[in-house]
Amino acid sequence: MKNNFIIKILNWLKSTELFARPSQQIPAKWNLEEYYLDTDQELVHVTGLQLKEKKQFFSIEFFEDNSYQHQNNLKVPVVKNIQNGEWVISRNYIKLNSSEGNEALIEFQFAIVKEQLKLLKKDSEGRIEFFGIFHQVS
Repeated sequence: MKNNFIIKILNWLKSTELFARPSQQIPAKWNLEEYYLDTDQELVHVTGLQLKEKKQFFSIEFFEDNSYQHQNNLKVPVVKNIQNGEWVISRNYIKLNSSEGNEALIEFQFAIVKEQLKLLKKDSEGRIEFFGIFHQVS
């Protein structure tokens, strides 16, 4: 299963959807639907139902002035320390800069497909630290 999922991610990364006017599509409010992360032992998939059962959430809102605000209570290390700040796009990467002025910067690969925002963060060894699928809130 892990290899099949990784192949799907690689195909997604190669798709042309990554470059379709992202700066115009990003400003919106997005709620986490499901996420994946890679532990040393296995690929963990947390579904929307599991998020509800555990009362976990991650909501992020990107504004046109390149600021963002978020709320989350996930125990995932890469996202639990995200602070509100500014976002910057470079190709298919979105960088979240803290407004605190310290060098807190988190960079995700992203794509927007059919009103879904996909954020991917890998570690230096290529393991998935966080792959989140968000839906746009109307």
